[in-house]
Amino acid sequence: MNLKKTSTPNYLKYLNKKKILRYVRENDERSRADIALALSISKPTVSSIVDELIEDGWIEEKDSLVASSSGGRKPVHLSFSPDSRLIAGVDIGGTYVEIGILNLNGTILAKDRFETQPALKNNIIRKVGDCILKLLGEINRTPEHVMAVGVGAPGITDTDKGTVLEAPSLGWIDYPLKEAVENELGLPVYIDNDVNVGVLGEQWKGKAKNADHLILITLGTGVGCGIIVNGSLYRGSSFAAGEIGYMVTDKNEANEEYDEIFEGYGFLDSHVGGPSIVKRMKKKLEEPDYHGTYDSENLSAKTIFQLAKDEDPIATEVIKETVDHIAYALVNVVCIFNPQCVILGGGISKSGGWFLPRVKEVLSRHLPLQTEISVTELENVSVIGAGALCLKEHESLLKSEGVM
Repeated sequence: MNLKKTSTPNYLKYLNKKKILRYVRENDERSRADIALALSISKPTVSSIVDELIEDGWIEEKDSLVASSSGGRKPVHLSFSPDSRLIAGVDIGGTYVEIGILNLNGTILAKDRFETQPALKNNIIRKVGDCILKLLGEINRTPEHVMAVGVGAPGITDTDKGTVLEAPSLGWIDYPLKEAVENELGLPVYIDNDVNVGVLGEQWKGKAKNADHLILITLGTGVGCGIIVNGSLYRGSSFAAGEIGYMVTDKNEANEEYDEIFEGYGFLDSHVGGPSIVKRMKKKLEEPDYHGTYDSENLSAKTIFQLAKDEDPIATEVIKETVDHIAYALVNVVCIFNPQCVILGGGISKSGGWFLPRVKEVLSRHLPLQTEISVTELENVSVIGAGALCLKEHESLLKSEGVM
């Protein structure tokens, strides 16, 4: 099967080919006659295009288990072949790089991860390439089977030029990520901000499947926001839409000197990010009127959330402040975009089931709009989202709005 085939049929035939492939993908085990009737395309045209799709490996045909009503031979049914081509999804985080090989239905066939910071000192792009080759070998496939590579990067990303404009956790400024990965692998590469990639994953395989208006808020070291409007990513005029870490959720405190957790991080980052939670907890423990005992050297956002769940008064105070900042940020985001749903992701969201009632209470008090707020249940969301990015951007028969 020639995966590099680039023939250009006339436009009408190309459109019919896309329609037929999409129909077979969404309607399993249909006959050529079913397709012709459903799409109002002549039977000879359908038959010719189906033969091409079978030859190229996009679909496969199987004999029906039931004979035809007239008693003749069993009809042949057609099915989409999700393993005919593969996608590599890469999520470059400040702590780990996670990589998966997916089929066209978004099933992860193989995955692995490695630590980011050591790899940055020793050719991280080559490490990505080596990992993809290793994973392909595990499933007995080669780079020729890979349609494209999708990459999520933790920073503002120029998707047109394929450049990471700024990623503080990686030390990248104007880094040509797309070019670097393409040179390493010799495959088409599509890149975007990691939260944009994450929201595509939620839209494809998560709780917000096929939603046209969707917000993903990631809560980790800082705060990120991925936005889908009218079914498509909203990136903004300079690719910085969703940088809500700079949002101000307390004007009085913002007018004073506040403690930035990292240089260049914004007000909200510095009040709800994991490191800021730890820093504020330690600060309270240093107050002269406090006489309790904590292992302050090993505090983490996770342990502070657990202490708050256990009704520790100091941890409860810290987490209440954090949750209120998150809630008021959501009030602002929801009233601007009016999404169908908002999904919370990232490390801190693992405690979302516990603090979600407080967030919903704040929203109901300040907003007349009804918006579903939930915590992600999708594992490997950014790896899956990187695959979704490929399907959105790659010039293949699968590229079309709403194809996923």
